[in-house]
Amino acid sequence: MIKTDALVIGKGPAGIQASIYMKRGNINPIVIGKGIGASEQARIIDNYYGFETIGGPELVLRGIAQAEALDIPVVSDEVLSITYDTEGFIVKTTTETYLALTVLIATGSHRNIPRVKKIRNYGGKGVSYCAVCDGFFYRKKTVAVIGSADYAASEAAELVEIAEKVVILTNGEPVTGTFDPRCEIVTDKVISVYGEGKVQGVELETGNLELDGIFVAIGSASSTDLATKMGIEVQNGRLIVNEEMETNIPGIYAAGDCIPGVQQIAKAVSDGCIAGYAMIAAVRAKRREANK
Repeated sequence: MIKTDALVIGKGPAGIQASIYMKRGNINPIVIGKGIGASEQARIIDNYYGFETIGGPELVLRGIAQAEALDIPVVSDEVLSITYDTEGFIVKTTTETYLALTVLIATGSHRNIPRVKKIRNYGGKGVSYCAVCDGFFYRKKTVAVIGSADYAASEAAELVEIAEKVVILTNGEPVTGTFDPRCEIVTDKVISVYGEGKVQGVELETGNLELDGIFVAIGSASSTDLATKMGIEVQNGRLIVNEEMETNIPGIYAAGDCIPGVQQIAKAVSDGCIAGYAMIAAVRAKRREANK
């Protein structure tokens, strides 16, 4: 287990800016991210201070290089879960486990919803996005996890201890995650969800599969996924924070597109600055408490 003062999830503008402020404040952050977020899609940016024109990827990569020049570790990895321990927050990735005094969620706002007919109609009626939150309701029942990578494997690992049967629906994608051998893997494409008032099954290319519940875990865990598991307040897909970018869970902060407001790089950088300062104060307070 790697111990750190602060674990920053997301290596876009908000996360990198926060990490730079923390490092300059004698706080040691580690940044973890899988990709550079929405900025990757911005080919041309011409409304950001100091640049007449710059590409989104170039701007983000410059920020990452700036962080690395300060000896801030910027790790390409996927965060699977955040849990709380008496010593701090335990953050599990596909390759490592970290223990952090504080955590910043800066992963953007995207939630991966599969292109499956009628799946949006069953939110809260058998379709869930959090195995830790809702797995209890499916004791001794048959459930499916839609996904094929490590995040789906992590969700399935929670469910196999509770449900009678867990089916992995890869929706036609190749399997890249390491799944519990107790799971059944179905590679057929999922056409639609059906049921009277609640989920009763899915229609596959090869026929129907009866189910009591469906858990969606496509790609990587989004900010909303991570927040929901921790009990962080979420409204309209955004994490709710105070003026210091702290969520309702003390020690966990959020910044950038995953919180309310305009989705602009300028705001993300501002959020990261505020979060960075707040996390410096929080870590210093924890250090003082530990030294008493």
